[in-house]
Amino acid sequence: MIGRKILQEQQASANYNLRQVERRRTGEISWEVVEASSGTAVVTGLASRDEALRTIRGWEHLSQKLEGGLPGHVLVH
Repeated sequence: MIGRKILQEQQASANYNLRQVERRRTGEISWEVVEASSGTAVVTGLASRDEALRTIRGWEHLSQKLEGGLPGHVLVH
């Protein structure tokens, strides 16, 4: 988290959270997709909240299509 400031964080699904961050040096604001179970950022540098949500919806959709879902995913209906 050095060099970044979390502006907001919210739950987006059973498996992922959204995080809006600001780079301290440049002031650039971007979005991250964070794995809910581990708190690890899995996608960073997204330009918009909508782009982050599309990424999450895609992974959740893929998890539903695979038998048993993606590894470590909570299956949602």
